[in-house]
Amino acid sequence: MAIYSIADLEMLTGIKAHTIRIWEKRYGLINPKRTQTNIRFYDDQDLKNLANIALLNQKGYKISLISEMQAQEIESLVANISDVEVFNRDALDALTLSILQLNEKKFTHLLNTNIHQLGFEMTFNQILMPFLDKLNTMWLSGSIKKVHEEFVNRIIKKKLIHELCHLENQEQDCNTCFLMFLPPEEKQELNQYFVELFIRRNHFRAIDLGSDLNPTDILDGIQIIKPQFLFTIIHEESSVKFIEELVNCLNELQDPPILLLTGYYSHRFSDQNKCVRITEGFEELEQFIKTLKEISCICKK
Repeated sequence: MAIYSIADLEMLTGIKAHTIRIWEKRYGLINPKRTQTNIRFYDDQDLKNLANIALLNQKGYKISLISEMQAQEIESLVANISDVEVFNRDALDALTLSILQLNEKKFTHLLNTNIHQLGFEMTFNQILMPFLDKLNTMWLSGSIKKVHEEFVNRIIKKKLIHELCHLENQEQDCNTCFLMFLPPEEKQELNQYFVELFIRRNHFRAIDLGSDLNPTDILDGIQIIKPQFLFTIIHEESSVKFIEELVNCLNELQDPPILLLTGYYSHRFSDQNKCVRITEGFEELEQFIKTLKEISCICKK
């Protein structure tokens, strides 16, 4: 059983601690437990109840009315709300609740609803990216467990792979190729898949070499494939040395591919103008790829 402080509940539900205390005293909506040293704490059921109440309150139900409902009635209303259109804040709250419950059916349904309404790319950028950031914060604070993080990562990974499989047989611009990789300690597999998806949807070749490589292996790939671009993400400080070694190798080549870097530590290479291009986030990267596509179309005319 997980144990939460009132600050944890505030972060997880978006309800201010002051408001939670009022709901406790005035309406008895949740009842904190106490340790042997008289410290207040909340459990998983308290979190679930408060998340349900918060979602109903955001949908216009008054707290006084919710306080008179039975638990089964509250859960039924929340289930119905989760079945209708969900966007942004509502989507994040509903997705978070389904993750806390390890409810794959509900999470997948919510994800599919947003994909149907917004398209996959917009859902990833506007819903899943903020959601993953929220989960990361929750994980660092100890508010969720490793099992929750792995649960959601596996579902999103399967979705991304499913989308990529649809593009296996599409026509490609063979004159432009992106060779993709991750430094060994990077945990950016989902983002890497999404970038590959965007590249392929613009009809460029994308070859992902994974993360179990060293810089000389990347050079072998360059010699075989002769890509115009390399792409990777560096969020970990340990990746800096890996990229430094790779850049030194690229500088020795007569006609090196452009290394597209994004991530927290990418700014470390902003002075490497010969073979490195920094992209500040996915929007800039997407714009770069779209520009390449436009240039490619013009050249074909």
